[in-house]
Amino acid sequence: MARPTVVEINYIDFQTALQKAVADGKRIERTDKDRWKQYVREHRVKEAVFDAYCRGKFEGLTPVIIDDPGPWGGYYLVSSIEEACMKWVRPEG
Repeated sequence: MARPTVVEINYIDFQTALQKAVADGKRIERTDKDRWKQYVREHRVKEAVFDAYCRGKFEGLTPVIIDDPGPWGGYYLVSSIEEACMKWVRPEG
């Protein structure tokens, strides 16, 4: 079984992808609790582990979900303070 990894993503590229996701209605807001929980469960995101790992590297992280099957789809932790973006990646299989 493949282990999930954390991948650093280019912050500027991510912001462009996020704007498109918002325009397309593919960003899941944390206030949409049912949809948020469903995404986390289906994609087996370990939020606490991901958060703890990334907080050791960056400050001011905010969770963001882009619900899209394309390359930008996923669960991210983003710091606008440090212009950093980390993505939770779970290999298929």
